[in-house]
This record gives sequence, C-alpha cells and structure tokens, in this order.
Amino acid sequence: MFLPVKNAGAKGPRPAHSGFSESDWGILASFWHPVALSSEVTDKPWGTTLLDVPVVLYRTPEGVSAARDVCPHRSARLSLGTVRDGRLVCGFHGFEYAADGACTRIPALAADTPIPRKLCLQAYLCQERYGLVWVCLSKVPRAGLPEWPHIEDGSGIVAVVPPGTWNASAARHIENFTDLCHVPFIHTSTFGGPEVVIEPYEVQVDGMKLAFEAPVVERVRYVGEDTGYAQPQLNHAIYRYETILPFSTSVKVHHPEKGTTYRVFDVGSPVTASTTRIFQIVVDEGRTVPAEALIDFTERINGEDLSQVVAQSPQALPLDLRDEIHIPADRMSVEYRRALAALGLGADMAR
Repeated sequence: MFLPVKNAGAKGPRPAHSGFSESDWGILASFWHPVALSSEVTDKPWGTTLLDVPVVLYRTPEGVSAARDVCPHRSARLSLGTVRDGRLVCGFHGFEYAADGACTRIPALAADTPIPRKLCLQAYLCQERYGLVWVCLSKVPRAGLPEWPHIEDGSGIVAVVPPGTWNASAARHIENFTDLCHVPFIHTSTFGGPEVVIEPYEVQVDGMKLAFEAPVVERVRYVGEDTGYAQPQLNHAIYRYETILPFSTSVKVHHPEKGTTYRVFDVGSPVTASTTRIFQIVVDEGRTVPAEALIDFTERINGEDLSQVVAQSPQALPLDLRDEIHIPADRMSVEYRRALAALGLGADMAR
C-alpha cells in the first residue's frame, strides 16, 4: 500500500518487476527496437511498453519524442494526456513538457515562478525509419538500425503489416522465422511445399549479422480461390535469410526461373520477456501483387506459426546448446544462440 518513509531502494532504469535479468535487460536496452508504426503516433500521445518499461510517444514539430510514461509530479500515465501546441500535456494536473522532456508550464504555479530543473521526463532516444518508430532505452546505442535499403529505394510494392502481439519471447519468434524444417508441416495452406531433405548449409557470421542461403521447394505464393493468382503448383526458390542481432531478421525469396524477388523484413520487439510485438514489412519486387494481398498472405503465415511458437516450453530461448537436440538443418538456430550468448545474454542465469 505504501512505499517506505525513507525509500533507499535503488531506482535504476530496469523496472523492479521485470522478467528480464538485470544483465539481460541492460544488454537489450542498448539496442534499437521498434515500438509503433509512424502512423500510430498522430495528434495524441501513444502509450506502449518496451522491456517492461512503459513508454509514451508524442509528436511535436521536432518529430516524435519518447519518454517513460510516468509524470514525475504524481506518477500519472502521460499517454492519458494530450498534445497541445507542440507540448505533451499531462491529463492529471496539466503539466506541460517539451520535445526534450523539460517541463515548460505548471498551471497551478504563477507564471513568474521558476520550475524545478529536476521536474523533467525520463526521455529516451527515438527515431523514425521504414514507417516505424524506434526507441533505445540506453543513452548510448550499441548498434544502429538495420540497413534495409529495399524498403526505401522504390524497388517494389511495399506493404506494412499491422503489428501483432505474441505471447512468446522475441528470440523464439526470430528463430522460428529462419527455420526451414517447419515449413512443410506448418504452412500447409500458404507456401509450404513437399517434405524434402534439407542439405547442409553454411552460416556466415559478420559482426552482428548472421546469414545463410538454401534452395526451397515451395507452393506457389498467393494461390487461393479468391485471389486470382493461381499458377503452377510448385516453385523452386532460393531463400536468403539475414538476422541482425538481437531481434531483426529478413528473408529474400528469389525465383530464378521467373527472375522475381520477394522480401520480408521482420522485427520482434520485446514488450516483456514473454510477450513480443511483431513488426513486418513486405516488398514485392515483381510488382504483381497488391499491397492488400501481401498483407493478407503474411497474416495467414503468421497465424500458422503462432499456435506452435506460443506453445514452446520454456518460452525463453535456451542458450546452452545442451538443453535441446539439434540436427544439421538447425545450423542457423545454433549459430543464432551462440551469437546471443556472445553478446552476454543469459550469462547471469548460469550462476
């Protein structure tokens, strides 16, 4: 009911109730994560959560700003307030905050009364790119945003998929995205082809990026009774997967016979240790499919994956390779787990 009269507890950036260990939280907080579509942040504050931290986004003439979704006056949720004249206004007592988080007005104070300097928001680094709003909770990012030029260079039809929230860890989602073994069994109503032997492949590791390429026999994409895109039953494609640590990945699907290329860019944003908001952008370089169909097809694929991924136990991704059995087709998964461990993730859980 009450906090102590003398609250000597350390007030670090990681919430006390967080499901992340202190070490893992600190590492993940040093990366950029998408938290909203740019279109979601309009003339009202937008509340969201990243790594168990409540975050408010608000748009001013300077762009989109991000801060902890807590007014320092009486701990009200700022996302319940408004944006007025380029200022974030707390809906509880009307305190106003500028783009940098500084309090600029307190209605209950006389205009000539100085505002305490400590009365400011806990602001976070924030930027917009690819139609997404990205936030870094650390003052010094460990890496930049993923470089995905095909989204911006006009090379194809671009479709931004409405974000979905999965009750699964971000790492489990990313690992599933790059897994070839499940495709014939899970994606039976979308692009999954026949059962085939997956030949050994090599994973290239270059700093924060892991990549591999493999031939895939897939069902023709967009086949359906009401799409009008029915074609021969099977395609021989080359898939190239690239994962950028910790939770960004993409796949380039190239059909050599047709000379067409299709790309999916995917980021798992860790809301909590066991909840992930999925952001996806699809680029059809063949320009044969409307954006609406690209979105519909991607959502159907996600629906097929969802029930399996959320049911995995444990939800946390095992970084000790002895905890699960691996086969040669799991080479990307193995290297991904090694790379996450090399970042220092999971280290304090081993003590």
